[in-house]
Amino acid sequence: LPSYYFSLNTPISGFGNISFGFQQLKTKNGSTTLSDEQTIKIGYGFNLQKDKNSQLSFGGVANYVQWDLGESAGASGDGSDGLILGRLNTITMDIGFIASLRDKYRCGVYIKNINSGAIGTGITRTILPRRLNAGVTYLPISSLSTSISLERLLGDDDVQIKGGVQYSLNSMIDLMMGAQANPNRFGIGAKFKLIDQAISYGMLTHPVLPITHQLSLGLSF
Repeated sequence: LPSYYFSLNTPISGFGNISFGFQQLKTKNGSTTLSDEQTIKIGYGFNLQKDKNSQLSFGGVANYVQWDLGESAGASGDGSDGLILGRLNTITMDIGFIASLRDKYRCGVYIKNINSGAIGTGITRTILPRRLNAGVTYLPISSLSTSISLERLLGDDDVQIKGGVQYSLNSMIDLMMGAQANPNRFGIGAKFKLIDQAISYGMLTHPVLPITHQLSLGLSF
């Protein structure tokens, strides 16, 4: 399940921030690509209120989602003589709020696919998942942050609970650790910061799949 993500964020003087992103997720079996999902993102965020002690911000993201399906199994069963299943696309919208108080307390709410974007037509039309996330973060000291969040698929009673800790060892190294329930997963990672660069590496477990390795590179200019 190779996955890639690229994003660019830039401030607009007096008008908040605008961002652009591209994400790709492939499902492969050996050298055969079963599906390829690509998403182009455009986001915008701005402060609704800001003073010396508090801040309230709002943001939204428009996503253009394209899903390329592989070939059917065919008569041979291995896809070598299968039919091309085609391509589907749709547009989804995400919105979120975040509030902070005295640089110690933060809380946020995020709704994914608020417009109920769907793929397919007719009897094959499927509404993509709508997801609600809500979380809080507490910073007892400037170098330590603790977070807990709840995630729920709208229309589903199951709730995912996630928690994490991030500690700044020094000006160059941050250590991170987190866990979630339903399903049970555990992750650890580290961020290495240079003057205008940041390199992050993390590992995430899964109850069925192998460990996921994540590597990211950030640049500021």
